[in-house]
Amino acid sequence: MDYNNHNTTLRTNKHLNFEERFYLEKRIVLGDSIAAISRSLGRSRTTIYTELKRGTVIQIRQGKSQLVYLADSGQATYERQRVGSFNTMRIGAIESFINWIESKTLADHWSFDAAVGYAKHKGLFMRNEMVCTKILYNYLHKGVLGIKAIDLPLVVRRSQRKSISRKHKRELGKSIELRDPNIETREEFGHWELDTVRGTKDKTDHVLVSLLERKSRLYVALRCPSARATDVKETLHAWLNTFKDVNLACLCKTITADNGLEFSEISNLENETLSIYFARPYSAWERGSSF
Repeated sequence: MDYNNHNTTLRTNKHLNFEERFYLEKRIVLGDSIAAISRSLGRSRTTIYTELKRGTVIQIRQGKSQLVYLADSGQATYERQRVGSFNTMRIGAIESFINWIESKTLADHWSFDAAVGYAKHKGLFMRNEMVCTKILYNYLHKGVLGIKAIDLPLVVRRSQRKSISRKHKRELGKSIELRDPNIETREEFGHWELDTVRGTKDKTDHVLVSLLERKSRLYVALRCPSARATDVKETLHAWLNTFKDVNLACLCKTITADNGLEFSEISNLENETLSIYFARPYSAWERGSSF
């Protein structure tokens, strides 16, 4: 049963106040469901569960410990956690701290970190009257402070780490980026994806050369003497020769492999009707039918 006749003002997208916490405590004592309480307060069930976790304490009743939600405990925990939690872009709220930081930086050539650490150690400001070093640097880069980066001891001397995009050194053939995008639609027969299946890690043992057609999901497994590049190429070449009496251009138009060394020689099998592509390293997702 819902109790809608209460004098608690319903608010949305705001934190619970003490009156709402007191109302929650009474409803919990009555054994009402969380869903019913959330509807009455106009809040989500997640908000109610979070508040219960915040305000639940252990009480000893008749020699036994029990978990009980108390509005007073929930409010006290909320206020304690909110200390120092505010919009740090409200410079007016920390104006004295900002002025002190600027004076220490300009006059005494202190770094932000040294100034913040000193202020905390000496207790010069309340926690809600100051911000951390990271936020001070954010202010600096946004131009909020009355100082510039050149006024700080080390900022302009630090070399920025440059992001270097390194090109993969192993290029076995044409990149998959050059492949016709229409192949991704799987609407045309004749586009195969190539891989090998090994029973052991010894490259001299027999392996399977696996081919999977993208549209039909037709699977072909070819026995290969070893995982050496020469043997893999010859095995694939022998399979392609089985189509010499039919139109190879219709049955095998493209082959896409990964950058494994076993495929380092298959580019030599390309001709006017067959194109061979290689996926980028560590990008198995580029071959949508990867084994």
